[in-house]
Amino acid sequence: MKDLVLEFCGKKLDKRLGSSDWNKDLEKLSDAQLQYCSNDVIYLHRIKECLNKMLVREDRLELYKSSIEFLKTRIKLDQSGFTEDIFQH
Repeated sequence: MKDLVLEFCGKKLDKRLGSSDWNKDLEKLSDAQLQYCSNDVIYLHRIKECLNKMLVREDRLELYKSSIEFLKTRIKLDQSGFTEDIFQH
C-alpha cells in the first residue's frame, strides 16, 4: 500500500505505527493510531482509478474482470477441500 500511495498519489506514508497494539477499544487508540488507520483508506479511490486506467490502456480490463469472477469459483473449490492445483500440468 505504501508503494502504491507513493507511485499514484505522490505521498509518502509513515508506516511505523503498523505494528501497534490494535486490540484496544476504538476510544483507547491514540490520535496517531487513528490517523495511521485513516491514511490507508484516504488514497484507495485514487489508486483504484489509476490502476483501472492502466488496465484500459493495456487492454487488460476484460482479463481482470474474468479473473475476479473466477475467484468465486476458486474460493468454492478451496472451501470444498479441493486440494489439487487445477492449473498444474
